[in-house]
Amino acid sequence: MIRKWISIVLETVVAVCAVAGVALSPCFLYFTIQSNLWIAATLAAFAVWQIVKMFKPSAKDIPEAMWRLKFVFTVSITLTGGVFCAVLAPTTPGAFGDAASVLTHVVVPVCAIADLFVAKHDAPDFGIVVWALVPLIYYLAFATIGFVLNWDFGNGRNYPYFFLNWTSPAGVFGFGGGGEYFMGTFWWILVMIALVSGIALAYAAILKRVRGGAADKTATETEVVVGDAANDAETQEENASEDGSNADNDRQ
Repeated sequence: MIRKWISIVLETVVAVCAVAGVALSPCFLYFTIQSNLWIAATLAAFAVWQIVKMFKPSAKDIPEAMWRLKFVFTVSITLTGGVFCAVLAPTTPGAFGDAASVLTHVVVPVCAIADLFVAKHDAPDFGIVVWALVPLIYYLAFATIGFVLNWDFGNGRNYPYFFLNWTSPAGVFGFGGGGEYFMGTFWWILVMIALVSGIALAYAAILKRVRGGAADKTATETEVVVGDAANDAETQEENASEDGSNADNDRQ
């Protein structure tokens, strides 16, 4: 019960902070904004569903598809936080200087990841990596369309991030463009795909180890209880048989 309440609190924090961060952001075309909206909507639904389930046990369980969606969007928001902190922030002065950046790139990802491991549910199979790539592939197509159609992603740029600038000094397949453009867009996309795949595999493996260990422990405890019950029944049967034998001897 405590874990469930912790999960609900984390999910509520994610939803509130994501909405606040998005409201404070100047542009809605970035992966940061979209991934925050995805995880906010998903975890808000989880929080409401869990509260209803607690007060109305007869309510339906959360569908398996929702759990898979939660995993996928948690991987996406992890990418948001990881890429910002490791790649974008070092090249952006004052990256952590405003509330929107801190909320959408730090608070929301950390709380969403924590909730993934606090919530009690079976670990996903490793095939979920394919689904985890869908949001990234969608956004790559979205940003490319924006580049071609010359959308304004802010500051007069038709690309959201330097690594999705198809006309960068390094070009598409080149290397050595100087500064952050030390490799072309194609190679950055491969890095993003590898990163998302790695995050999804790591999360699935950790969940299998943690949840699998808990399941094995529960199964073992169940076997012990069943075994003890069987032994008790056998002992009672032997005692009854012995009592019957003693009664027959007394009659003789």
